[in-house]
Amino acid sequence: MEFSNSIKKFLTKKNFTLVHLDSVTSTMSEIKNYLDGEKNICMIADQQTEGVGRRGNKWVSPKGNIYITFLFKYNLSIEQHFLLSAVTANSISDLIKRYVKEKINIKWPNDILVNNNKIAGIMTEIVELNNIRYILIGAGINISSSPKIYEYPTCCLNDYEVNIKYEEFLFEMIKSYFDEYEMIIHKKYNQVLEKFRKRMMFLGSYVDILFPDGSLQNLYLKDINYDGSLLVDNKGIEEKIFSARIISDIN
Repeated sequence: MEFSNSIKKFLTKKNFTLVHLDSVTSTMSEIKNYLDGEKNICMIADQQTEGVGRRGNKWVSPKGNIYITFLFKYNLSIEQHFLLSAVTANSISDLIKRYVKEKINIKWPNDILVNNNKIAGIMTEIVELNNIRYILIGAGINISSSPKIYEYPTCCLNDYEVNIKYEEFLFEMIKSYFDEYEMIIHKKYNQVLEKFRKRMMFLGSYVDILFPDGSLQNLYLKDINYDGSLLVDNKGIEEKIFSARIISDIN
């Protein structure tokens, strides 16, 4: 698949080099081979042979969908890492809303759902080279197909009979991401998080939360913090939750 010059020119203006590959294990893994301390990279693959979702689950990644990862120098504190996930989720949610009129929500911490069906996912990772930190931000968006997964339902834009041109949608996704990223540049962190909150599922309700040790608690979800942790009420006591799984839903 040959991309138009418009995508390349846009990324060049943003000081990013485009790397387009036919097939990779995953863009999150492959892009690390391009880490040289000099270039910002935007990697796009037509398909992934070993796509990975949350908790290491396999994510089937055939041609026709979007698989993309950005790599650039990390300029936030570790505590603000989640803001980059929030920016990405906000940008993808806004873009999908242009094409479908259905209900769109963000499921903590990084899934995007249309009518409770997963249509996109986000992954972030911090890497280091010569004592300099870099951030990887990866996203997968179901355009023409979606994997059949036992644990939870999925969907794609084609399910809503949307006439999608792959390259056009990809370009709009890249532009939408950089538009939202402007909030990070201008330190509008409150606006980033507030936008995320408005689409966040289960906020202001009781949810069943499964912890890594296998314990299950029913807690009141009060808020989300800048560091991406959940703020919950546990019998009148506020607690932060960094690693857990909300299971009062499809996943």
